[in-house]
Amino acid sequence: MPGKRKKTPSGWTTINCPMCTTNGQSRPDTRSRGGFRFVDGMVYHCFNCGFSTSYKPGRTFGKKLVGLLRGIGVPDNEIRRLQLLAIREKENNPQEEEKPKRKVSWKEIQLPKGSKPLIEIIKQDTPSEDAIWVYKHIIDRGLDHFGDFYWCNDTYLDLNRRFIVPFYYNGATVGYTSRLIDNNKDKPKYFTNSQPNYMYNMDVLSKKRKYLIVVEGVLDALSIDGLAVLHNKLNQMQIDLIKEFDGEVIVCPDRDAAGSTLIDQAVENGWSVSFPPWQDHIKDCADAVKNYGQLFTVKSIIDSRVNNKTKIEVLRKIA
Repeated sequence: MPGKRKKTPSGWTTINCPMCTTNGQSRPDTRSRGGFRFVDGMVYHCFNCGFSTSYKPGRTFGKKLVGLLRGIGVPDNEIRRLQLLAIREKENNPQEEEKPKRKVSWKEIQLPKGSKPLIEIIKQDTPSEDAIWVYKHIIDRGLDHFGDFYWCNDTYLDLNRRFIVPFYYNGATVGYTSRLIDNNKDKPKYFTNSQPNYMYNMDVLSKKRKYLIVVEGVLDALSIDGLAVLHNKLNQMQIDLIKEFDGEVIVCPDRDAAGSTLIDQAVENGWSVSFPPWQDHIKDCADAVKNYGQLFTVKSIIDSRVNNKTKIEVLRKIA
């Protein structure tokens, strides 16, 4: 890809989006709001104008993809060559018949008004004091390796004292959660805008990996690149989506009474359950990463997984 680009911790390769002025924006993007993700193909999404397109092997090029390629400076003769290659690949390598996957979709939404990437705000000459305290909280929790936090200065629902985590699906923003940094029992810790059946970090279901770690909360999932169910109980649609993962599913519930329901569902569906030997004050994956680091936490979850129903019943009573 030509021009300035950078790789974010969450897996996006960002560029100045070439499509903004043709999608309702008054001026070109200069803040690298366009992003590519390459997982079993390519997904492109602009977080400024909302333009999105994708490509997977075995498919031909659509008009939006051709427009994007022209926008980033790919010559027409090269685009035609790539189109022919895609057609030949589709003809010569017909896709194996796959079991039908459930069709899911969620409407695209906007983050709270004025939301901007937190790291961009922190790099300003005079960032907001609230933004500084929010970022310090993230560092203290050991989550600063994750670069996709947002922030806004709106005092409604104390958003200026929260960090915002976007919910994505196929490159589009479909929800978010915001976490309060202050210890105030009179205010809700989380304010979440989530659509039915959605699970945080759903793109992980399509990744080619050996294990899928299923957890309850967003911070748990982003700390270990797992899948968060956002509640302590899965519905049937979510169970069916998880079953499409081609690997071993490991449920790592919170260490409280609420986590018991997820354990029951893991047993019912033949998934593994992990009871890592963490210290008593460690309540979930996010706490574990804060205390032990990401690598040790993930390894301890995998090493402590159990798939035997009797062993699970015993361990849940003593964990």
